[in-house]
Amino acid sequence: MSKQADTILEFKNISKEFPGVKALNDVSFSIKRGTIHCIVGENGAGKSTLMKVIDGLYKPEKGTIEFDGKPWNPKGSAQARLKGIAMIHQELNIIPEMTVVQNMYLGREASGPLKIALDDKRMMGEAKKYLSDQGLSYDLNLKMKELSLADAQMIEIIKAVSCDAKIILMDEPTSSLTEKEVKYLIEKIFELKKQGITIIFISHKLDEVFHIADYISVFRDGAHIMTGKASEYSRAALIEKMVGREMKEVFPPRDPKIGEVLLRVENFNKKGIFEDINFEVRKGEILGISGLVGAGRTEIARAMIGLDSKDSGELYCEGQRMEIRNVNDSIRQGIAMVSEDRRRYGLVLLRDIKENIAMAALKHVFKKKVIPLSKEKRIVHDMMQRFAIKAPSAAVETRTLSGGNQQKVVLAKWMAVAPRVLIMDEPTRGIDVGTKYEIYKMMNEMTDQGMAIIMINSDMEELLGMSDRILIIRQGRVAGELSREEATPGTVMSMAVGGNGE
Repeated sequence: MSKQADTILEFKNISKEFPGVKALNDVSFSIKRGTIHCIVGENGAGKSTLMKVIDGLYKPEKGTIEFDGKPWNPKGSAQARLKGIAMIHQELNIIPEMTVVQNMYLGREASGPLKIALDDKRMMGEAKKYLSDQGLSYDLNLKMKELSLADAQMIEIIKAVSCDAKIILMDEPTSSLTEKEVKYLIEKIFELKKQGITIIFISHKLDEVFHIADYISVFRDGAHIMTGKASEYSRAALIEKMVGREMKEVFPPRDPKIGEVLLRVENFNKKGIFEDINFEVRKGEILGISGLVGAGRTEIARAMIGLDSKDSGELYCEGQRMEIRNVNDSIRQGIAMVSEDRRRYGLVLLRDIKENIAMAALKHVFKKKVIPLSKEKRIVHDMMQRFAIKAPSAAVETRTLSGGNQQKVVLAKWMAVAPRVLIMDEPTRGIDVGTKYEIYKMMNEMTDQGMAIIMINSDMEELLGMSDRILIIRQGRVAGELSREEATPGTVMSMAVGGNGE
């Protein structure tokens, strides 16, 4: 096979700009047919932007792309799908009010014989057969908003795989999946490769990258740094290329000054979800909460802040009983939560950075009908500096920021109301190693000031690296508790799945 025939995509001097940001800067490299090609780099490096250029969502200001040896200049993702390119977005590209089957066939609906109505029966039958073939079972009539994040991600993956694509673009597809679902997806990726399909895969999980990649491309600050065979890289060398500097530590040094009990949860119950939940967190402490997906970790946190109801239970802060009926009560009494799904629950993406950072403070800090703009501007400016949010100004729309900078905006929003307790649900999901380190340092600074952090986490390395104490939830109950010294991957996992912790 000639070099040209061996290449399915070739990028020549691709550049793409947004206001104040050069997202792609003169990018040139190629992707081989039928390979798994991983693209890595920090948040904001240009990885997702490149994927959207391939998919026709963005048009570059400069440069050309060749697909199968021919110029490729798509006018949108619908055209890309027709030509054999399917994309799975990092943040779910779904219509929450539509059903599972409607989302699966969105934009490629089957029509009846007279072409005047949709063939719902045919779409339902095909979808059921496809799910059955994959060993999966979902109620196809459920609305997408009723699915968990992991289930919705799996539907998106199935939708992309079912498009008979030559190229599948996967932007952080495993970030919301369980270990079992990740294993299934990776098996599917290898099957697709055997069929000659090219996979372009973005991930911050380097173990995952080294497991699946034939080739790896490194991006940094919008530029293509290098491309090579996966076997040519070491983990340390890859990280150094990604961040532009040597990183000797994954986690910053932590020397907590743990004080008295700040928050106590007593006898929390919700039938069928969680039962007899009792724990406490102290000033200056990071309490990690571990457990399998579906164990009830997030549900407990949502009940604590009044986002979901509970059947019984009490919260005490510094010994005082708290009455929390809704999220406003929670914020007013000093408890805030950073959600796992920042785009759905943490941000208003079409609004600018200033509005997103100030939105909680408007009611709970200013407490006035007329907001002093100078004070609002000062708070936003201070938070942008404190959290090192990379943007030319606070007037930039939040949707244009990288995932890591969006997460920093969420943190800044909640820190603007000065909570006593911050609940962080999967705080670094979909974030690169450099930005993770920055967030870890911020967490240390928060607890140094006497704040308590409750960190729900599925990342074992992060859980062990940042927690002062770990609470394990299994099937809606507290299965055990481990100190920092006692906690190992084995002891945590044993308790999570039902062992004795030995």
